[in-house]
Amino acid sequence: MKTSTKAPDASAEMATKVLEPQPIRLTYSIEEARQLLGIGRSLAYDMAENGTFPGVRRLGRRYVVSKAALDAWLNSN
Repeated sequence: MKTSTKAPDASAEMATKVLEPQPIRLTYSIEEARQLLGIGRSLAYDMAENGTFPGVRRLGRRYVVSKAALDAWLNSN
């Protein structure tokens, strides 16, 4: 007589896990912002370095883009 071993039901496992809320992101990376704008990587970093990219702040060696500032800039005339 054969006994079948069933794999654990993934849906039952998912139902028992408690989903933790995801934090609200207030910034984008330069890479994420440039993809949203549809511009190239070098142009995005050039704009960040010369101060023409809206809402960019330098944190150590990396740049972050304020989501609010980028949205406001996109919605302005």
